[in-house]
This record gives sequence, structure tokens and C-alpha cells, in this order.
Amino acid sequence: MGTVIWRGIVYKSWETCRIERKNDTFHVESGIIGNYLNRVFNVNYTLKIDRNWGIQEFEIKTEIGGHRNLIGGTKSEDRWSVNGIARPECDEFLFIDISLTPFTNTLPINNLRLDVGQSAPIDVLYINILEDEIKPVRQLYTRKKKDEYLYENLDTNFSAAITVDQKGIIKSYPGLFELVMESKGN
Repeated sequence: MGTVIWRGIVYKSWETCRIERKNDTFHVESGIIGNYLNRVFNVNYTLKIDRNWGIQEFEIKTEIGGHRNLIGGTKSEDRWSVNGIARPECDEFLFIDISLTPFTNTLPINNLRLDVGQSAPIDVLYINILEDEIKPVRQLYTRKKKDEYLYENLDTNFSAAITVDQKGIIKSYPGLFELVMESKGN
């Protein structure tokens, strides 16, 4: 599908994300560098996504202030394990949400295929990279216009109107991320 570059506004970050379609799956490789509250971070993640934009497995390598960490998740028969430990509270979740990237918002947007005016609540495995926290979170997506969605985190009352391109790639996530460049791939 191509390469996308986002600028993180709050996180003072840059992300280069490569999205490739292989048969019935999408493979994503991404790198993020930034500085948040004087904490320099470097994050590399890979995702395997099914044809319906549901996450199948992920690997996130981080280095924050010199401390390295690895988070790996696998979904097998609708059951999640993270770093080899079963996470039954997240079983049957279709999506993850990684805190430092807008890409993971593309997953439910492309999976739900909402019509304008429709809403859908979802459960996600939320991965807060800077706080080293992994937990289930309830979210709501509402399609406001052809290219605009209202994203709501139902656990924190955070909301944002995000705009997307025709492939569901985030163009603007006000105050957090903005698309800098998108190159078309094969």
C-alpha cells in the first residue's frame, strides 16, 4: 500500500510507517522517534493484520531514556497472549491501540465500514508505551462525514475528530498527529 510519515505534535515525534499487502494479510513495519517531557524514545513495531483489518500479532521494541523493552502479542483462536502470558480479559478483541501512533486507528475504521451517521463501540488492547501499561479499553467510533470520524475513549472521556484518506489512513488527529507524506506502493 505504501509508506506514510506522521508528525507527532504532543510527543515531538516522527513516524515512518510502511504498509504492505501480502495475499490476504497486511504487514506493517514502523519506526517512531521522539521526545516527550525530556524523555527521548525510539519505538519500532511490526503488525500482522488479517484481510478484515483485525490484528493477528504484534511486536513492539522500545527504548525510552536508555531502557529497552519488548512487547509481543499473538492472537490464536480469538485468545490473546502478551509476552507469553494469557490475557483472557482481552479475548475476542479485534484491535490494539498503540499510544504513540495514529496508525492503529486505521484498523477499526477499515474494519467497521460505518456509513455516515453510524456509530460502533469496540474493545481494544491499549498499549501505553511511555507508561509501560497494557490494558483493555472501550472506544466508540462515529462516522461524521465521508472522511471524518469522531473517536471517543469511553474510559477517559477523551474524544477527537479525526480525518482520513480514502484508504482509512489518518490524515489529521487534531493536537496529536498530522500526516506529512504518503507514498503510494504496489
